[in-house]
Amino acid sequence: MGQSWALIKTRQCLLSLMILMAAAILDISCTGREHMALEMEPGGVPVTIRVAALEQVPFSHVTTKGQENLQEACSVINYAIYNMSDGKLDKQINQKASDDQFGTLNLKLEEGSYHLVVVAHNGDANATMTDRSKITFQNNNKRRITDTFLYSSDISVQKDMQPLNLNLDRVVTKVELRLVADSVPPSVETVEFEIGSGGSSGLNTQNGYGTRSTKYTDKISVSPGDTLIEVYAFVYEGAETTKMTVTAKDNAGQEVKKILLENIPIARNRITRYSGVLFGKESINTRTSISVNREWAGLNEYPIPY
Repeated sequence: MGQSWALIKTRQCLLSLMILMAAAILDISCTGREHMALEMEPGGVPVTIRVAALEQVPFSHVTTKGQENLQEACSVINYAIYNMSDGKLDKQINQKASDDQFGTLNLKLEEGSYHLVVVAHNGDANATMTDRSKITFQNNNKRRITDTFLYSSDISVQKDMQPLNLNLDRVVTKVELRLVADSVPPSVETVEFEIGSGGSSGLNTQNGYGTRSTKYTDKISVSPGDTLIEVYAFVYEGAETTKMTVTAKDNAGQEVKKILLENIPIARNRITRYSGVLFGKESINTRTSISVNREWAGLNEYPIPY
């Protein structure tokens, strides 16, 4: 009986030892598999993209003031990554001015070469960026084209790469109607700009110009008492002038006033301003001049034709 009892105890000890050894082996095995899974888990290389400056509108991301300046300059930033092999869109990431870290994007990409396009604008909807040779804008409540800035370049993604600090160039021209002795009357709700050849509503990010020289219309909402009406357009490559038919309409869509602006000089990052009376009985001639201001490269001034 004593020997039987000793044998039982020995077997129990051996069984306990085997269980402990099995548990240890299982733990090592599981730890090994987890480590391997972490190494093989896809995710790519961390990439940081920062909008460091807009053309003629410098600002710093280091201070809160700089972030506010960026939010004042644009309301939406659209980032697009294209494959180098076939040029197709790989991914698009969108930011609004209310988002945290607006102007800074952190993402992961597999090592390799890509084409990066960043478009900053003042629309209320994201740009359609499926084809980088034809970026389009369809805003819901605002003008069709707004102040727009572009970065477009090939990038190489490698391990331990430094953040990409980008300078975006303004790619639109702007035409202003500055009312000197009158203002928008209560009867006017919208001003339509029918833009002739030379202007464009789409952006070719490969050259920073309009996609094609074509006629299109941009409808601008106005309020009683407004003294500045402005419209933006992309410039078709090689175009130097355009013409616009400007029609003010009431809330029923009826014409209140129409004027024709001809031979309008257009160039990227440049303003053409027409000053005078639009809704009154006579036009005020103003001196034609060219000057440079902080935000735009140049300004052409003309009287509003009556």
